[in-house]
Amino acid sequence: MAPRRKSIGSLRVPLTDSLNKENNYLRSLSDFQARVRRRESIRNYKNVAEYDLEQKIKLETKIKEGSSRLLAAARHPAQSLEAARALFTSNKRMSAYMVELENRGKDASLKTSSSDSKGKLSISDLRFPLMWRDSDYFKNRGDYRRFAIFCIVRIGAEVQDTSLLFPIDRKQTDISFPDVLLFSNVSAEFELSLEVYSHILQEDLSIASTPRKIRRTIHSSISKTVGRKFAAALRNENESNKAPQFELLAYAKMTLNDTNENIRSHDLILNNFGSKANALPLFGHFCCRLAVQPYYIDKEVCAGFAIINNRRCWIRLRSFQIEVWKSKKCLEKLEKPTCTICVNKETIVRRSKSTKNQLRIINHLNGNEVRDVIELYSNEDVQEWFEKLETCIKEYVRWKHAAITVQQIPHSEYSNENINIMNTFNGRNKRHRSLYDETSLTDNICREENILCST
Repeated sequence: MAPRRKSIGSLRVPLTDSLNKENNYLRSLSDFQARVRRRESIRNYKNVAEYDLEQKIKLETKIKEGSSRLLAAARHPAQSLEAARALFTSNKRMSAYMVELENRGKDASLKTSSSDSKGKLSISDLRFPLMWRDSDYFKNRGDYRRFAIFCIVRIGAEVQDTSLLFPIDRKQTDISFPDVLLFSNVSAEFELSLEVYSHILQEDLSIASTPRKIRRTIHSSISKTVGRKFAAALRNENESNKAPQFELLAYAKMTLNDTNENIRSHDLILNNFGSKANALPLFGHFCCRLAVQPYYIDKEVCAGFAIINNRRCWIRLRSFQIEVWKSKKCLEKLEKPTCTICVNKETIVRRSKSTKNQLRIINHLNGNEVRDVIELYSNEDVQEWFEKLETCIKEYVRWKHAAITVQQIPHSEYSNENINIMNTFNGRNKRHRSLYDETSLTDNICREENILCST
């Protein structure tokens, strides 16, 4: 009697267990990478004392060694991709540190640069639309390519990376990164460099992606012996090039003029690939929320007792304005200021020649000239307030619109780890809203109208 074959149901059980284990592994790996990025981002955000550049280079050298060992011992494609990404990012950081170290050697004044005129910056809601052919996306045929993709964001010598997303294929209309990258000690003249790197998953370029006629020709013309030798040669080649290679897919440059409280679209420069088969079909634009906030917004520049317009008050210079309370206790109780004196690019600060220890602040509000008189208790206080106010006016000019409208920076608790937890509860593959729904068109129209009116 012939032995009974195993039922299909009994075969599905171990297959399901294997898939569940693999999904749990990938989820744990993604959460671990998110925690590492969160720790790095919080360190930058809180402005903790940083290592010297030479110590940073030593640290990155150790990270490179660890990533190389992990890459050599990797048995899972996800391990290889994550280790290769870490190694690639570490090389980028080392290059940036070496350039910064060389610049500091040439210009010693960079070492003593003050951070009072700096600010903090965040980039989030990164999204890149894809341009698959209609036959690939709607009819689900033709393009079998799958990609792994991540971004590197750099400001000066500070280099950060996003999470690695894979597989990206024709089923997706856009790529959305959940990361919130935070930078500290950013000057008003910063230039942010965004680079998009991709790796085509070679295991997905199988014979299934070749046309039917070519498949028939291969099967009919290659014998089993030749086929084994051909497969062995490919296997040896893949083993020799085990490390996944990431290629620059596109890049963008952004400055203070590109910052905004809301999500905005920006130009994306596509890199010219030698072979279009290895290029992910990106569009020439991308969306993100790039927000910057100068330290003058939430930093107490100067505070103390003074007499304003013949009334003794407690005053504080903060957020490009002088806040006034009846007493210091009112501030400690978190009461609202009784009045404020704005400090902007049109503000004029003068020392009184007729009255000792007195400052005169002149503003123009609604076409009217408004004068405020601040009387301090010593000549040293007058000199300190005069210098602080003059510096505040210069900073207002440097930070442009970021000094007028406060752009909110996410707190350090709002990080990749929290986002991953939310994604776990809400469904890992939950679709975001479309770019059309989230991109404001009215602001762009108003901006164009203002440009036409000005010309």
